[in-house]
Amino acid sequence: MHAIQQLPDNYEPVLEMNLQKNKKTALQVNGLAVGLTILLMLIGIIIHPLRFNLETDEDFKAFIIKMIVISVSYIAYIILHEFTHGVAMKHFGGQKVQYGFTGMYAFAGSKEDYFDRYAYLRIALAPLTVWGIIFLILNIVVPQDWFWVVYFLQIGNISGAAGDIFVSWKVSKMPDTLYVRDTGIDMTVYDRKHAA
Repeated sequence: MHAIQQLPDNYEPVLEMNLQKNKKTALQVNGLAVGLTILLMLIGIIIHPLRFNLETDEDFKAFIIKMIVISVSYIAYIILHEFTHGVAMKHFGGQKVQYGFTGMYAFAGSKEDYFDRYAYLRIALAPLTVWGIIFLILNIVVPQDWFWVVYFLQIGNISGAAGDIFVSWKVSKMPDTLYVRDTGIDMTVYDRKHAA
């Protein structure tokens, strides 16, 4: 079982993170997101140069349609991103997943579950992996003039997962014995108490 609902007696908090309260961590995560966005834009421009052809009314209508598709799809993607976290939590034994929006971040979390390191890393990276593969396949199969519509969603997927990447990096460097409680708003990592 990868999730438990009560910590063993010999566990204590060893790391706490709250992106809304800890400004330094929020700046690091947002800096990572901006860096990823810039890098991915450059890669996209190399793969398929970005061109705006708005010479005719038809070109302008096609541009507006693509902007609407990107906007609506990205809102749907944010919901599906959090739902993917929730499905992964359930898969690894989570009892009750809660979803919400704080004004800055959408989230999926659980106040009742503690996930082991193996499960938590997979839960944190599930949307990045699943949607990364889906958007990659779509980018391969859509007509060339729709490349940037899908690629903007992929950029949102990867840069939007900056928080997931950041916490995964932190947790991956910690012992296998840990448990993580992630409410979606904050996360606490617990590990065995060390003998004095």
